[in-house]
Amino acid sequence: MAPAGMAQRPPRLQHWRRLSRDGGLVARGNEGRGRVTVYRFPRGFLWGAATAAHQVEGGNRLNDWWPAEEEGRLPHRSGEACRFWDLFERDLDLARRFGHNAHRLSLEWSRIEPEPGRFDEAALDHYAAILEAMAARGIEPVVTLHHFTSPLWFARRGGWLDHRNLAAFEAYAGKVAERLASKVRWWITVNEPTVLAKHGFVTGDWPPFRRGRWDLALRTIRAMGRGHVRARAALRAVRPDAMVSFAHSAPWIEPCNPGRAADRTAALARDFFLNRLPFRMLGGAPRHVLDYVAINYYTRMVVRWEGHGRAALFGRDCLDDHHGTGRRFASTGAEIHAPGLLQVLESYAPLGLPMMITENGLATDDEVLRTVGLREHLEALGQAVARGLDVRGYLHWTLMDNFEWALGTTVRFGLAANDSATQVRTPRPAMILLAEVARANAVAAAATQEAAAG
Repeated sequence: MAPAGMAQRPPRLQHWRRLSRDGGLVARGNEGRGRVTVYRFPRGFLWGAATAAHQVEGGNRLNDWWPAEEEGRLPHRSGEACRFWDLFERDLDLARRFGHNAHRLSLEWSRIEPEPGRFDEAALDHYAAILEAMAARGIEPVVTLHHFTSPLWFARRGGWLDHRNLAAFEAYAGKVAERLASKVRWWITVNEPTVLAKHGFVTGDWPPFRRGRWDLALRTIRAMGRGHVRARAALRAVRPDAMVSFAHSAPWIEPCNPGRAADRTAALARDFFLNRLPFRMLGGAPRHVLDYVAINYYTRMVVRWEGHGRAALFGRDCLDDHHGTGRRFASTGAEIHAPGLLQVLESYAPLGLPMMITENGLATDDEVLRTVGLREHLEALGQAVARGLDVRGYLHWTLMDNFEWALGTTVRFGLAANDSATQVRTPRPAMILLAEVARANAVAAAATQEAAAG
């Protein structure tokens, strides 16, 4: 893969024709100003949204986040969240009504295995009912085994840093496979190892609240990679055609000044740590331990080197406008940069595996910005398919406003707004846009916009 900021892009194409026999892309013409390019996606392309158990279910009292919330070590409490545990049929109806044919959800491990070796059959039955409700609505499940939260017993005996816990995670995956694999083909073992490692051991604002421990962050990334491999084996032992990956947080990283060696070096270092290292720590070649690449894309990072602190190695974020007219940022501080989605997909294509966007979205209270940002990212996705990249689906983060970890409900990513007092979901304009694209299995873009992005 090409280094950050130095990726080799394919030459811009002037005229695309059908590249696959199964209803793949038809993208025509960028000759002349004001012409429209239509990107058509392959037949069976997955469209939907993503959620995570602790963020939406409510009442997850047996994991490592709940006591930290109750003790005030975290600034917000998840509480009832969105009550998806009880209201899942209503939420799945909402998703289907707006054209979704797929949905990513996670299983709360602490519900399924509240004590070491004791599996709660009622919890497994409930998740089976959710999956059956999805099947009844024609919604393909993409199921995550571990989305940041761990059972309290797992955390108390060392979390991912204790080697015994890898066997426990494998056993959990095996039990889930035994009960649920017949209903699920697409799996994600662990979500964003680099993000969990950063917040748990570098910034220290998430459990287990260890600050500045880069050594433990690296060990965590490695352990989660090895845990992925063991869980994948357990899933495929029960369902050999299972498609299994881990969800990778993949920012697009480039140097502030490509002509400055220090900026290039800092960008390369950051790109290696955030984008390459997790794949190096799997313990095997990606094509041997992954069935597809699950990409969570949110932002571009523009890196400027400075000679002190962490910036001496990884640089600091340059937020200046000289990297594009009127740069836009989400309420989380992440830059909204749709071309980076295409660049990230191109950077992982050499792995030779199918890819899926398993998270993409932006937090804002500006509904125009949310809708425009979504359209731009869907256009970038269309360009990726037009260039022949094997992308199988797009899952937006998220279905409805939810509990956003240490930010609580102060930021809003949802396609639907959620009133936490009444649990009423109100679709936003972005949800209507995604529904139109999903139903057409195509997105139209002004040719001049495509040319600018390419």
